[in-house]
Amino acid sequence: MVGHLESQFLKMMAQIANAKRVLDVGTFTGMSAMAFAEGIPPDGQVVTIEFDQTIASTADKLFRDSAQAHKLALKVGDAVDVMTDLKSAQEKFDIIFLDAAKDQYITYYHLALSMLTPTGFILADNSLCALLYDPDDSRRQALHDFNQLVKNDKRVEQLALPFREGVSIIRPKN
Repeated sequence: MVGHLESQFLKMMAQIANAKRVLDVGTFTGMSAMAFAEGIPPDGQVVTIEFDQTIASTADKLFRDSAQAHKLALKVGDAVDVMTDLKSAQEKFDIIFLDAAKDQYITYYHLALSMLTPTGFILADNSLCALLYDPDDSRRQALHDFNQLVKNDKRVEQLALPFREGVSIIRPKN
């Protein structure tokens, strides 16, 4: 879940990057999608994915009641399936924000890399949680494996920011 500080960060990242299209993987409260929507131009779009229909319905109502409604597109379904469909449709994004099932981060990462614009980048939320979760929590190993994969991927460079539970900025090398 994204809080106020992280929302401001996401909005600013969208502004600095001059992002026009953002993919938000993991809607939950809708706060990250709203932050991105505030940071992109009036003709921009945030596509946000939520698995849980009840949560998606709540977020959708918030979106419809907001000044950013015209920029927000909510897709309900499994994130891997939705991302695969977006990839098949050759959709491209300036920013892809990963904040869903931690055990799927590696799959999200591979899909996201293929959907970035030439100047696009990935933001991975909770990237430092491997340090916080209990040793027997499966998310701990999943995030560790994700971080190691990104660290060893010669196609990208990354920076892990240590605020809240960590946000990694990952961008392809040019």
